Amino acid sequence: MAHIVVLLLVALGLYGADLNWTIVKEHNLTFYRQLAKELNKSRPDYRLQKTLVDRIITLEQRDEELIDPKRLKPKDGKALIDTFLSIGDLLTHSKRLQEENRKLQTQLEDIEEEIQEVDENSSLTLSLEYAYYFKQQERNQKHIDAIIGQSPAWLEELLANLDRYTFHYDPSAYKTLLKRIERLDKGIRKYEIEGERYRILGSQERLARVNKRLVSLQAQKEKLLRQALALRLAQFFEALKRKDQQVFQIKREILQFLEQEGADPAFIESLEELLDRAITLRMGRKYALWLTIKDELLTFLHANSVLGIPLYRFAQGLGVFLLFLLFRRLFTLLILRSIYHLTNKTSTTIDDKLIKMVEGPLKFTFIIIGLYFAFDIAGLQNETSQRIIKSLVIFVIFWLFYNLVGLLDETVYRFARKFGKELYREIGAFFVKSLKIFIFAIGLVSILQTWDINVSAFLASLGLGGLAFALAAKDTAANLFGGLSILADRALKIDDWVKVGSVEGTVEEIGLRTTKIRTFQKSLVTVPNQYIANNPIENFSRRNMRRIKMRIGLVYSTTREQMVAIVQDLRNMLQSHPGIAKNATLLVYFDEFGASELSIFIYCFTNTANWAKYLAIREDINLKIMEIVARHGSDFAFPSESLYIEKVPEELWKK
Repeated sequence: MAHIVVLLLVALGLYGADLNWTIVKEHNLTFYRQLAKELNKSRPDYRLQKTLVDRIITLEQRDEELIDPKRLKPKDGKALIDTFLSIGDLLTHSKRLQEENRKLQTQLEDIEEEIQEVDENSSLTLSLEYAYYFKQQERNQKHIDAIIGQSPAWLEELLANLDRYTFHYDPSAYKTLLKRIERLDKGIRKYEIEGERYRILGSQERLARVNKRLVSLQAQKEKLLRQALALRLAQFFEALKRKDQQVFQIKREILQFLEQEGADPAFIESLEELLDRAITLRMGRKYALWLTIKDELLTFLHANSVLGIPLYRFAQGLGVFLLFLLFRRLFTLLILRSIYHLTNKTSTTIDDKLIKMVEGPLKFTFIIIGLYFAFDIAGLQNETSQRIIKSLVIFVIFWLFYNLVGLLDETVYRFARKFGKELYREIGAFFVKSLKIFIFAIGLVSILQTWDINVSAFLASLGLGGLAFALAAKDTAANLFGGLSILADRALKIDDWVKVGSVEGTVEEIGLRTTKIRTFQKSLVTVPNQYIANNPIENFSRRNMRRIKMRIGLVYSTTREQMVAIVQDLRNMLQSHPGIAKNATLLVYFDEFGASELSIFIYCFTNTANWAKYLAIREDINLKIMEIVARHGSDFAFPSESLYIEKVPEELWKK
């Protein structure tokens, strides 16, 4: 060993002011004892060097205490709580050591910088100082790693047989401890004020006595806090043994109690970690996570409010409302589906229509009931909520009446037949729409009355605004009366081919305000009834025949005899044709000498108004006209010009 020390001193001489890592890294106690003997006693910093070496030896000899394995198998619930708190103390100690190591690291960095600036005589002292702090940091880290690494296993073994322990929580004893702690707090505040007074006066003797008393009171308070904490932990472990969700509430109360009493934040943090780990071990990770989220959500809902009402009441109301939505879904899937299945087996359709009439209002009734109970549970039973419910009830009632009109539409159409079989659909549709609008208006007025809105007074109070409204509605009223006049005059009906102004097509719908006409280009034109009532209506569907009007031109080479025969044959052909109306006008005459043809005028009517049949008749007539003209040796003329030359120049003849 003496040889080692000699080598060390040689190294110090060689490296000068560099850090001696041999001193830092060595763990052999014999080395440090020999180094202590070899120190130069004549140096002024000998005493400091000797103290540092002794502290290093003491540090190397110190054995950090952990949890005795025997304590992990306690004999009763009280011993389990004591061991649990001991684990918490060790975790708190590890957090303090972590903070200490951060400070030690700063000191080590400062010493490294200082070594570069001193001579070799001071480097040994700094190396020893660095070694002491380094070993202390190293020792702390080992202790931290041991505590953090082993604490989960300690807790798991401690709670392995939790079911066989009994925990007793005495609420009266807990309240007594709180009262004693409160009295101690008052005494502590009193002595702190007194100590501040003696500090100002400079009375050191009295200040020392006060400080001594404060230390004693603080120790008593710490002891009582420990006892109160043990009682609450007994309550916690009893709930944990039952896997009761109450453990989260107890945990939260324990931590709040420690914070209020000014306990060490590191201890509070360590205890919270242990409590959370205990819950996870006992209940399982997934279930514990679910319960944690649920507890945090409940805590948030209880701690916050809107309009003075806690959020949890809103959540309860929402839950009830969603429950009634579920009932609504079940009602649709089970009851309504069964009823539809039964009605499909009956021969009549009245029951099917009746179920369709009440289906929507019945399903919406679940929403109204859900809203009523949701408002009641959430504490929102006020005038506004009551009006909302009343308005929804009125809405459902008039919804039933509105659907009832659809159920009675066949009866309305049968009644409309009394006004005419041709327009009964239009008149019936008018009655149905008018009745629906009437029901809608009455329902709207009823809802407005629920909100204390006097509709008649409102309309009367409009004044000039009402006049403007009436003027704005002038066209609507004109269209309404125009529709009534169309139905009364029977000027047109659905499926009629009509032409109104520039609009021509088939009537698809006659409404109260407009009439819809489908053009032959298949576009839909919506025409205001006022326009139809004030313009001529050409109804092609009302005629029973269609006109044929044409001219045929024969060539000028046709003789008189040929022309007479052709005209007579054409007249006979039309008079005998089955498609030509016999009681209508029929004209066939040679009436004009055209520019390039002899023109024959033909005018007659077919006995049908159907367009396809009309075209077939006209095609047959055209073919017969061609046959008659050809049979008499004539032909059809076409536009032409004749050029007459009176004299040809002599030069052209010579050529």
